Amino acid sequence: MPASQHSVELGTILTELGSSVRLVAGGSPDLTRPVHGAAVWVPGDPVPPDLALIVVCTGLRGGIEEVFPILEAHGSRVVLLCDAPVGAEDLDAARVADNVVGVVSASAGDVVASVARSSQNVEEAVSRRLGALQRSLSLALADPAPVPALLVRLKRVCNATAALIDRHGDLVHATGPVPRTLLFDEISSTKADTQTLDIDGWRGLAARIADPSSPDEHTGWLVVTSRRPDFPDVYATSAVHVAASLVEANQRMGVLVRKQERAVRAAVLEQALALRRERHDAELAARVAGLGITFDMEVRVVVAVFARSPRSDRRQQTSDSLMDALSQMLSAAGHPSLITARGNGATFLVQCSVAALQRLLVGRESELPALQIGIGRPVTAVGGVADSYNDAQLAVRTLRRVAQAQSLMAYEDFDFATRLFADVGLERMVAWAEDFLRPLADRENLLAGLRSYFENDQNINVAAESLNIHHNSLRYRLTKVEELLTINLKQPAAVSSVFLALTAIDLTRQPGALKPRASRSRDEPPVGEIDAARGVTAFGNGGRGDIGVAFGPDR
Repeated sequence: MPASQHSVELGTILTELGSSVRLVAGGSPDLTRPVHGAAVWVPGDPVPPDLALIVVCTGLRGGIEEVFPILEAHGSRVVLLCDAPVGAEDLDAARVADNVVGVVSASAGDVVASVARSSQNVEEAVSRRLGALQRSLSLALADPAPVPALLVRLKRVCNATAALIDRHGDLVHATGPVPRTLLFDEISSTKADTQTLDIDGWRGLAARIADPSSPDEHTGWLVVTSRRPDFPDVYATSAVHVAASLVEANQRMGVLVRKQERAVRAAVLEQALALRRERHDAELAARVAGLGITFDMEVRVVVAVFARSPRSDRRQQTSDSLMDALSQMLSAAGHPSLITARGNGATFLVQCSVAALQRLLVGRESELPALQIGIGRPVTAVGGVADSYNDAQLAVRTLRRVAQAQSLMAYEDFDFATRLFADVGLERMVAWAEDFLRPLADRENLLAGLRSYFENDQNINVAAESLNIHHNSLRYRLTKVEELLTINLKQPAAVSSVFLALTAIDLTRQPGALKPRASRSRDEPPVGEIDAARGVTAFGNGGRGDIGVAFGPDR
């Protein structure tokens, strides 16, 4: 091997060789003698002129005398005999002279490698040691439970307790007892990436674990502690930093795996949502089953939308966080699911009963943003996924329209009218409603009066008060409604028809459809009406009008 520019003492090399070398008596080795490499010599080769090279002799088949040219050459050398013949250890002192001669049981290649390792400079030695440390700890990533396996390896390397603490102070993994409360109080008091700990006799190091989904946040700390007074040393500090980077790498890989899995599940769910009612796709059903969902148990489509829309600059991040939280929550509870981002929230197909889902959501409510959740009908085949999705959408629309205090509605909670919309199809019901109420499309004041009339249980006085108009004005509006729609609001069929039509329109509030409730200031007179203070309407004395509705004394 070529000579190294870095010299090392002979004693260091002999230590590296250990018990494999035995020095021949007669020499007087100077263990502080500098050497900077090794040269392999076989009988017949010229004697190496560099006295600072260790001469590694091999191929001595003819007897010990084959090494005499080296021993008798001018100068003092270090000679190591590999595969030495019988009698090598009995060389007389005269022949050894000032040379240092040793008999080595290892091969010539192993001796050269040992000399090379010992001759490395400080930077190379440190680099080699850190590389070996990283390789040793990286092997833990191949374990089925990589983080616990990594902590076990870190414990062996540092001879100390290793633990992973999340950002809330809870112990995630530990290889032994640790003063968790004391440690958390200390490490949570600063935002430093690395902290040296000395608390109540516990000494150690804490490395902050970055959040892969948000660079400015963190998921917790990797902590290594011991009660040894000299802990941690430089090697343990390096090991903690290497292990912390591996924990972060494992988390990043976990995020990528979850995103890929979520993309696959979202694609399958989107395909199922696109199915028409009469379609039966055996291949798609098999793909859904391959992802853990079978239709022989209760399966539902759930739509979860934000109760308050997130800011536009945080919408994507908020949506991703919601889907991650829902996926982890359902997975931890053992409910297979497919999830996709749709609209202002998430849509998921889950194998779970309504009661179990309600318990799960209530139990994890503090970990989720404010949501309005609609749950569709049970799905018995892949072709029913679209129907259940429509139910869930209808439930969310109903929550937003009439139940501000309620945050969850299932198909079983629908009233008769809403279930009718679900089974007939909301789009078809809206089309019918628009056609039926078309004569009122440009009469916002009539629509407002009609809505208020039904919302207040057909009580003329209360409905008029809510509109800030006189009760005779409202009676006038209802009369005009009857004329334009050619109905009689005394007839139950007419009442139910108008109520269902208004409900369908209000559930969608689609642009271009019938306009929603008209708004008017308190002092502005109603458009197209007779002011109650200046004239008499057809709903005059007695409170009974031509619309055919019988009013009680309070109306």
